[in-house]
Amino acid sequence: MCLRPDHGPHEALDVKGVKARALLVTLLLRAGTTVSLDRLAEALWEEEPPRSAVANIRTHASRLRQSLDPRTPLLGTVGGYELQVDADRCDHLRFLDRAAAGRAALEAGDPDRAAARLAAALALWQGDEAAVGVPRNGPLAAWLGHLDEERMRAVEDFADAQLQLAEPRSALRDLADLLAAAPLRSRAWELRMRAHHRLGEIDGVTAAYRAAEAVHRRELGTGPGARLDALYRRLVNSVPVPVG
Repeated sequence: MCLRPDHGPHEALDVKGVKARALLVTLLLRAGTTVSLDRLAEALWEEEPPRSAVANIRTHASRLRQSLDPRTPLLGTVGGYELQVDADRCDHLRFLDRAAAGRAALEAGDPDRAAARLAAALALWQGDEAAVGVPRNGPLAAWLGHLDEERMRAVEDFADAQLQLAEPRSALRDLADLLAAAPLRSRAWELRMRAHHRLGEIDGVTAAYRAAEAVHRRELGTGPGARLDALYRRLVNSVPVPVG
C-alpha cells in the first residue's frame, strides 16, 4: 500500500473514480489516525459538500475496503475512518525518511552518504507533483503541497551533494528540471551558478544569474536578492578550478 507520488494510489490497487482516489490519498496521508467525516468531505468536494456526502463517503470507503490488502484494514467509526498501514509500506513516508536522512548526512559533511539517501528518496517519485490527478481540495492542498516542497528541497540537497562530489554536470541536469517547474527557487539558482563555476563556465554563471534576475523581475517585480547578487559577484571574480 503506497501513495505513489506520480498518480496517487499504488498501481496494484484497482481504485476507480476521482473521489475514491482522493479518499485513499487522504487516508494514506493520515495513516494510523482517524480522519473525521467533515475533513474527508472537505477533501472530496471543492464546493459545499452535498447532503449525501456522508453516505457517499461510506460507499466509497466500502468499495475501497474491498480493494485493500488484508494487512491494511480500513476502520470505520461513527465519526470517520482510519487506515492502518505500516510506514514502510507508504512511499510518501519512505520518501520523507530517506530525504531527511540525506539532508542530515549533507549537514554532517558526508556527501557520499547524502547522495545515496537522496537518490533513493527521489527514486520513489515519477513526475513533479504528488498524487497527480487527485484534486487538491481542502486539506489535500496543504498536505500534498508539503510533499511537493520536500521533493524540491531533496532535489536541491542532491545537487548540493553532487557538487561536493565533483559532479557538477549531473547537478545541472537536475537543477534545470527543477527550475523549469519552479523558477523562483533561489537556492536552485545558487547551486546552478556554483555548478557552472566548478566547470569553469563563467559565461554560464552570468547566464544563470541573468535568467534568475529576469524571472524575479517578471514574476515579483524585484531583483533576485542580495544573497544571489553577492554570490554572483564572488563567482565571476574568482578563478574557477574546472572539473569534469
